[in-house]
Amino acid sequence: MYLLCYGRSDNAKRTGKLLMDSIGGRWIYSEDFFASSISCPSSDDTTAFVMLLPLEAACEIASSISQPLGNIPVVCVSPEGKFAATVKRGSLSSEQCSVIVKAIADELGNYCFTSFGSNADIAPDIGGMIRSYSMTVSDDVLCDRVKHHIAAGGRVSLYTDMPVVFGEPVLDSMLFELHRYTPETHDSFIQAYKDTASLKSIIPAVFITCRKLPDTYDTSSILVLTPRLLCLGIELKTKLDPQYSAGVVRTSLENHLINPASVSTIAVSSNARDSDIIRCIADDLGASVTAYSARQIADVRLPLKMTFAPDRLSDIATAAAYMASSEGKILIRRSGGNSGVVFSAALRNDKLQITEV
Repeated sequence: MYLLCYGRSDNAKRTGKLLMDSIGGRWIYSEDFFASSISCPSSDDTTAFVMLLPLEAACEIASSISQPLGNIPVVCVSPEGKFAATVKRGSLSSEQCSVIVKAIADELGNYCFTSFGSNADIAPDIGGMIRSYSMTVSDDVLCDRVKHHIAAGGRVSLYTDMPVVFGEPVLDSMLFELHRYTPETHDSFIQAYKDTASLKSIIPAVFITCRKLPDTYDTSSILVLTPRLLCLGIELKTKLDPQYSAGVVRTSLENHLINPASVSTIAVSSNARDSDIIRCIADDLGASVTAYSARQIADVRLPLKMTFAPDRLSDIATAAAYMASSEGKILIRRSGGNSGVVFSAALRNDKLQITEV
């Protein structure tokens, strides 16, 4: 362990010398150091900044540290050595930062306290997120366990392949260990799901996705939340049995590795609004129905042209899905083949608000 100590008062210098002599490290003589682009000497030991300053001053400096120094955790220690606490984790986990704080506290003595209260004081309610996005919950009992764990200040692993944002990033990162995946890293996301299932942790991990996850794994330690962000545009090519049509759409979505529970809206042309087929599909998916006029559909400018039918001027299904998703990302274009029901799918561009401000 290697401590980079900074402070101004005589108390700070005395406390810093005690820590450097016992743990190891060196003194930083100017605040300009934190704005530099230099790299710290490589070491096998964990490196940490120790701000021997009032808490407000330590937080202010920590928020402006430049890269590559920004990956180094910051620990605030009161100049007289009465408390120690992590104010920035850098690239370390909360558990690794706790080891650093404990080592510092052990040197400062039993009178040094290391926390100002429980994380329960900053715990959010994920129920708000679930309601906001009409999320389908894989297991209500597991969901209650996760809610109670967070409410008590516990930390939860959260995996998602969707754009997400925290209401209070600094506070929320103390309660959520976020694992982000892009659409291009789908295989890694699925592997994380498999690995998590094999761990069988007491506290369930949370997966937020519109993807259809494998159903051959033990999900007793995984809570899956499926937001309703998908919009389907549908064209009817012939008269069909409504139940058959609903089955075609559901099966096709799953074949595209999309969870049918993610569908929020069925978009159609005005003359198909009252179709029994459309109503049956919507009821099967638990989705609402919206309709657009022929002019609205004709005026849509899609972000890409059909390569399989470049001479086709209209694409009702894709145009309707694109409008309903507020010009979101087109995931499926004209699926259904010869079934008589053709649909396209688009995902809203919304960033999921995990916690409220």
